[in-house]
Amino acid sequence: MNKLQTKIIRFMNGRYGKADDLNVTFVISSLVLILLANVLKTPVLSLLGFILLVLADYRMFSKNIVKRVNENRIFREKTVVLRRFFKARSMGFKDSSSRYYLCPSCHQICRVPKGKGKVDVRCPKCGTSFSRKS
Repeated sequence: MNKLQTKIIRFMNGRYGKADDLNVTFVISSLVLILLANVLKTPVLSLLGFILLVLADYRMFSKNIVKRVNENRIFREKTVVLRRFFKARSMGFKDSSSRYYLCPSCHQICRVPKGKGKVDVRCPKCGTSFSRKS
């Protein structure tokens, strides 16, 4: 290993250093805000994007690992419905013979065959029945 690599490893020792879901969201949001700021010529959006980028860096270089893990856990708990919705949508793009819906009570992804008209779907996890067009 060269000297620079050793110094970086020594610096990052004991730091969070992860690109977890919350950090990735901060970075992507900041890039979108900065691009919008350039298109719309709005410096406030650019400032918000820069703040999000600094916040992502702060989380990555933080030595309080337990707090960062808890922040990410809370973020994942709050966004579980949104993440499952997008997962069901992407599964629908890959599978042309089925449709995927979220259970309204437990948000479990349920698969329904396409072309059957209006069907009653029973959630395999909680047993809730709901009707959707297949």
